[in-house]
Amino acid sequence: MSPAPERVRHADLLAYRDEFALLGNLNYLNTCSLGALSRRSRASLDRFLGQWDSMGARAWYRHWLDELQALREDLGWTVGRPGSEIGLAPNVSAALATFASALDPVHRGDAAALGRLRDSGLPAGARARARVITTALDFPTVGHQWLARALLGVEVVVLPSPDGLSVPLEAFEAAIDERTALVATAQVYFTTGAVQDIGGLARVAHERGALLLVDAYQATGLLPTNLGAGPPGAGPDAYVSGTLKWLFGGPGTAFIWVRPELREALRPTTTGWFSSARQFAFDVSSLEFAPDGRQYELGTPSVPSAFIARGGLEVVREIGIGRLHERTLDLGALAIRAADAACLRVRAERDDARRGGIVAIEVRAPKPVVDELARRGIIVDYRPGIVRLSPAFYTAEDEVLAAIEALREIVPAADRA
Repeated sequence: MSPAPERVRHADLLAYRDEFALLGNLNYLNTCSLGALSRRSRASLDRFLGQWDSMGARAWYRHWLDELQALREDLGWTVGRPGSEIGLAPNVSAALATFASALDPVHRGDAAALGRLRDSGLPAGARARARVITTALDFPTVGHQWLARALLGVEVVVLPSPDGLSVPLEAFEAAIDERTALVATAQVYFTTGAVQDIGGLARVAHERGALLLVDAYQATGLLPTNLGAGPPGAGPDAYVSGTLKWLFGGPGTAFIWVRPELREALRPTTTGWFSSARQFAFDVSSLEFAPDGRQYELGTPSVPSAFIARGGLEVVREIGIGRLHERTLDLGALAIRAADAACLRVRAERDDARRGGIVAIEVRAPKPVVDELARRGIIVDYRPGIVRLSPAFYTAEDEVLAAIEALREIVPAADRA
């Protein structure tokens, strides 16, 4: 049997369970794939539909543009930056494509582009920087953006993980050199939930004239983040994330933040009318980028997605990311203790400071296990070789223990510790 749970902080947050209809039907431990839908998000979407019904296109000027700006402010709050520095995107792939287009002149060795980087305070050197470094544990989207640029001469270096859990900072130190334009990697790995040393990565990258882009999809809303903390250059140069997971905002809304000092140096060539400084001049003959984070936006955002996202963000802001983080960490620790007692093979950081919201259980054939759990009303997810559990603040301790007990029954003996 699983051990009795140790104290899990912020039990008062279980009062929010009524906010999420899904929790009345399922033991839901899959927030790292999709956060549960709140009643506030549903009500917010209904408000959008009512405005569309009653006003048609006039809703753009009376409500929807303001709603998009409010969304930028909400997202800026999650990372400690003003909403004016946030660019909206339909997904992280689109945000990465925009940023990648701005790096193309650097990859080619364009003298003007390299000069602008030096003017921004980065010791970029004077030669082409065609190398992008990522890791084997990163989400494929991150590497694919630059693999697709191979015909432009871009070289992608994929660092292996020595333990299947994380990639040590020393591996990045060995790989980053004067040919490296960018390190593109996750704050929290989507496979194992391991948290990277972003400050250390920024230091190493910047010492060698490279930029750091952080994919924070498994961190935003879960790890307290302040991109403005510390001296200039102490953190990432670009940060991409979205509302699908720990912001409980559903698909269709992502965002990008780029260090303001880099905006002049990194002008995108993939763009859209929302990136224009004079958007409603409708001037096809000239392009003047917006002077803020909108520079990295594309075309018309998904307004219904924005309304849904703001409902989830309202819950996050009301609770506070610090409390969400503490409860989620405690639930993950409970899952690890119970899995250890059940002789399951855990692939997760044991140090709270290095663990996000995912606890991975090693199983050679995970899909049948996940399917059987779903048949029992327990929703988790899988990736190659692992079953992923991701309890959130709305998860009760007995739900975590029930999931581990079910895994003890289902996982083949050959996959046990």
